[in-house]
Amino acid sequence: MLFPAKLTFDLITRRLLLEAVSRFVSYIIPTLNEAGNLSASLSRVDEQSGDKEIIVVDGGSTDTTIEIAHQYGCVVLKSPPGRGIQMNCGANSASGDILFFLHGDTRLPINASEEVESILENPKTIAGSFQLSFDNPSRLLRLYSKCSSINNTYFTYGDQGLFLRRKTFDDLGGFKSYPFLEDIEFQLRLRRSGRFHKSKQSVETSARRFESNGIVKQQLLNFVIIAAYRLGFNPHQLKRFYSNFQ
Repeated sequence: MLFPAKLTFDLITRRLLLEAVSRFVSYIIPTLNEAGNLSASLSRVDEQSGDKEIIVVDGGSTDTTIEIAHQYGCVVLKSPPGRGIQMNCGANSASGDILFFLHGDTRLPINASEEVESILENPKTIAGSFQLSFDNPSRLLRLYSKCSSINNTYFTYGDQGLFLRRKTFDDLGGFKSYPFLEDIEFQLRLRRSGRFHKSKQSVETSARRFESNGIVKQQLLNFVIIAAYRLGFNPHQLKRFYSNFQ
């Protein structure tokens, strides 16, 4: 096989490695009444390069969430509500070598799929996520966005996107059926099993929870809840302190 002279050996090797790491990406999006945000999120996923499928797992929406998902040609599944339950449902139906779990109000950067494949080239890397930015120009949220670059469970949440190989997901048994904190629990197991990589790129997510509850109050609540969970408190007990946004 002949390659153009301008292609270096390193570039050819990189492309071959990318093909070997993943031939298919499954984007799995749990939803519950996400009509106001889903179209923008799906549009960014639809723009990603490479072979892919988009699986929307709905937990009982009463708005037009399902109709929007069908408009983008998504595989639409129905599940009992709860992100852990919904994401497991999506993973069980997924065909991809890589599973990419994404919230319905989170928008990917243009080249997210290439970034994911590049990160997972390293066999020691078990999973990864992106940094976070918000659709609100608040200085406090910009500061929090900078903190999201820290590769630690206190600064890494499900709205930053979680990607990993399908085999890793199966080996670890997927998400727990928690009312929330399923992302933190699964992330802790991932970090014990291998290297968790934080991308230098950012996804953009809705600031609605911070706008509703107050930026400082919400972030302090996040820290307190995660600390309490790490100390042994049950997610079912902690859920009552957390607002009921999906």
